[in-house]
Amino acid sequence: MIRLREMYESRPFIELTESELIDGRLVRKMSPKRRHQSLELRWTLALQAWAGDRGEALPEWRYEFKAPGYKFSTLLPDVAYLSRAVLDELGPAGAEKPKRAPEIVVEILSAGDVQRDLSWKVTAYLAAGTAVIFVVDPPKRTVTVHSREEVTRFGPGETVTHATMAGFAYAIDAMFEGLYLGK
Repeated sequence: MIRLREMYESRPFIELTESELIDGRLVRKMSPKRRHQSLELRWTLALQAWAGDRGEALPEWRYEFKAPGYKFSTLLPDVAYLSRAVLDELGPAGAEKPKRAPEIVVEILSAGDVQRDLSWKVTAYLAAGTAVIFVVDPPKRTVTVHSREEVTRFGPGETVTHATMAGFAYAIDAMFEGLYLGK
């Protein structure tokens, strides 16, 4: 019997950039629209500005890992960050598709996203060592921040921060400025 992970890795007709392995299920990623791409770019730039030469933030960077108590997953966060120390430990080849969870994740909600899949990803990331996950909800103009210690929600007029990211601040109003925020 072939395992789903082996099938996923061996099927040449499945574009890895178009799917994720979530809780043992192959799930196609939503096709991003302009707003989604704009938010990915804005978050990538905000995280990179915060990190400077201490790490790297990139959009659509694939990670493969098995969190304790979870099935093997291969996930493609909208934006992910790894510190320079982790990148150096992985080396150039290992950093291409890290066999670990990112340290920081940004997930931007799309109309077709399934809450069950998002919840699974958030808990799997945290179990695998991710420090913080930012879940961006454009129609609601909110960011929900998940960590092992707490869940915090930020809305219009507020600034997104997190204790594990000294000096990081991202104003909600600036984040969504000029974007279509309907469903």
